[in-house]
Amino acid sequence: MSRGGPLTHQRQLRADWNSATDAVLARGWARLTEAVPDGLVSRLVDTPRPEWHELPEEEGVVRQHGLGSFLPVVEAAETVRNLADEIAASLTGAGAVHGLPRVPAFDEASWTWYPEGHGHITAHRDPPACGGVIAVVTLIGSAPFRVWDEPEGSPLVEWSTGAGDVVVLQGRGWSRSQDRCPRHGVGPRSGVMIMTLRHNTRGAGNGYDFGS
Repeated sequence: MSRGGPLTHQRQLRADWNSATDAVLARGWARLTEAVPDGLVSRLVDTPRPEWHELPEEEGVVRQHGLGSFLPVVEAAETVRNLADEIAASLTGAGAVHGLPRVPAFDEASWTWYPEGHGHITAHRDPPACGGVIAVVTLIGSAPFRVWDEPEGSPLVEWSTGAGDVVVLQGRGWSRSQDRCPRHGVGPRSGVMIMTLRHNTRGAGNGYDFGS
């Protein structure tokens, strides 16, 4: 099947995709609480991935402390591929009502561990090369998740994300006139593992610079 197209497996996520799409259109992000069932969360936690590596303390305008791991989606386990397909296909279906184009398939999966006490990533936008949407899935623990609504100067929105939660962030070229990822950050005081799905318009694994 084409990624982001019709599903060939049973739907697993518990989410109102119409409301999620409306939220992304209105403000650039959507919070889906406990969208991933516990059993699927456990399978995602146990999914094989490359060994952890230390993240750079500074990456452009971003400051962070944590560990990371990365795989192209095509090399990831079936559990990850199915999750990526379901999110993209569900948003594509909900977006069709608004005349939106197909959500481009996720081609990158990355895992991040923010250790308790000092793990964090500062307010940032994902790079312009991130197309469609970005999906952030919390797998272990709980941490403060912060999003700054558009336009600039809008108030900070903060909540404690937990296992099974998904945050959908606007990327480039899908739904908004501003066409950019909203500023967001995690921590400090984090003790959490997340998995992030992205569509890299430069191709999976190719570099891109972080913007402001």
